Amino acid sequence: MNYKNLLEVVKSEMKPSMGCTEPVALGLAVSNTCCRLDKPTTHLSLRVSSNIFKNAFCVKIPNTTRAGIPLAAVLGCLLAREGNTMELFAGVNDQLVEQADQLIANGFVETQVLEDSRFYIEVIATDGENQVRTVTVDSHDNLVLVQRNGETLLDKLEFSDVKEHPSDGITQTSIQHLVEVAETIPLEELLFLKEAVTMNLKASDTGLSGDYGLNVGRNLKKMMDVGLLQKDLVSYTKMVVSAASDCRMGGGAVSAMTVLGSGNQGFEATLPVIAVCRYQGYSEEKMLRALLLSILVTIRIKYHVGRLSPICGATLSGSGAAAAIAWLLGGNQTQIEGAIQNMLGNLAGMLCDGAKDDCAMKLCTCAGEAVLSAQLALGGSIIQKTDGIISQHVEDTIKNVACLSKEGMSTVDMKIINIMMNKETQ
Repeated sequence: MNYKNLLEVVKSEMKPSMGCTEPVALGLAVSNTCCRLDKPTTHLSLRVSSNIFKNAFCVKIPNTTRAGIPLAAVLGCLLAREGNTMELFAGVNDQLVEQADQLIANGFVETQVLEDSRFYIEVIATDGENQVRTVTVDSHDNLVLVQRNGETLLDKLEFSDVKEHPSDGITQTSIQHLVEVAETIPLEELLFLKEAVTMNLKASDTGLSGDYGLNVGRNLKKMMDVGLLQKDLVSYTKMVVSAASDCRMGGGAVSAMTVLGSGNQGFEATLPVIAVCRYQGYSEEKMLRALLLSILVTIRIKYHVGRLSPICGATLSGSGAAAAIAWLLGGNQTQIEGAIQNMLGNLAGMLCDGAKDDCAMKLCTCAGEAVLSAQLALGGSIIQKTDGIISQHVEDTIKNVACLSKEGMSTVDMKIINIMMNKETQ
């Protein structure tokens, strides 16, 4: 793929969102359904895939201190209007939350979980006279089916089944080519990435200055300030990244620039690179080129593994960051690819057990390991093809991770959901 095609893929996979994207996707899907009714909605029925349920169950919704799929769905209904985006929860206030609680208590919404690892949200809404059914698949705002009273108004399901991603070509593109593109693309083509820098740094700064989630970033800063942690590149990077996730998972009303529909993946693909550039004093141009490389590698890996997966997305986006950090530190192609091998060999076993406050710890771990993976690769420590899931070529290792996720871990999501649902009875 030439750089213009790759740039098109990158831009299609970067969108602002306020709040964890699975509850947001639920709210948006409900909004897209209810706005097509003539009168106020009287009942909602949801059918969601296991990945959606897992990632929307525990995470807090912006402008509330609360979590929950019913709350996300009912708020989407109360905010329903044409033209809503992934930032629709910016309109949430205490009055809406109180109204939503009353509706939930009266049985307004019901949810069914499908044993399906796809990205799938189906909504049926009725106003007592009319009924609207919508289906959202593959990505958070990809509405593919709209039916009103049995009449089909929109049907892109067949196209969605044939083509899962905007471009399959990137999965056939070598990591070496992605590096070459990042190094040679005209600088003016990269200026759009500055919005991601501003947006994601604001989330990090907000997490450091307020009380959000587990306060991982704030506590790391305190430990560095009193001398319990050394103020080195690894600790600084972990602090910057985890603070952003604290804010987002803790319900902070701050937008993030997502990558592949995930704010945490957006943080992990961008903030380690930004932190290294800040710490090392690198130029803006060098930072923007490294950001492009990180995002390209992340997309390439995720298009193989899947948009949602049993493997933690921070591991996969952290692998993109590791490649970019190795490049920033002057690594050659072998060392850049070695940084990816180190990340995947080390952390591919990290499970995604849903979006929630402790995601900040996982992002913290992966951010630190991204720096170490790059530094180790530059020092000659690279996991070899004799070890576990690592192949001689990094592109084959990525395929191995995809196989592990899709085939070896196919029952993990439902088992995690069963544990989540049964904890209170233990």
